[in-house]
Amino acid sequence: MKKVVLLALCLLAANASFAAGNAGVFKLSLWDKLAIAAPANKDVVHGIDFGIGSHTDEVYGVQLDLVMAQTRYELRGLSSAWLISLAEEVTGVQWAALTKNTQMTGAQFGLVNLSSRHVTGAQVGFFNQAEDINGLQFGFVNYAKQIYGLQVGILNIAENGWFPAMVLVNGRF
Repeated sequence: MKKVVLLALCLLAANASFAAGNAGVFKLSLWDKLAIAAPANKDVVHGIDFGIGSHTDEVYGVQLDLVMAQTRYELRGLSSAWLISLAEEVTGVQWAALTKNTQMTGAQFGLVNLSSRHVTGAQVGFFNQAEDINGLQFGFVNYAKQIYGLQVGILNIAENGWFPAMVLVNGRF
């Protein structure tokens, strides 16, 4: 936990948009939109979004939640939840039992990792799924329609891979 907090502080220090205009710098969420923020913008957070379950339109920085971390449009930085992490677009790290996004640049860590469009980076978990991936899928079962990279797992399915389905390793370069 100390490493996550340290990483969060490093991301905030490195993020030039942290001190930006009328975005919230800190948001404390009980559930979904039931939250307090300083300044009072609950929809755009340039800093830390922390709570039990959070729903934020845009996060530039860190999103840490116990149950659900959901970002509607964009997350740049770190998203972490114990159970569910949902986002439209993620740039950074998404980490939970279930991670789901539309588009990802960075890394997804979870038991189940789902991306309905493009992943640039890595998916690490029990089941990984992406429309197309440019990078690595590492898990028990990996699925991608289009891959430019490597799949490592017990069952690897890629429509444009070396073979449509392979055991242990599949990919395309």
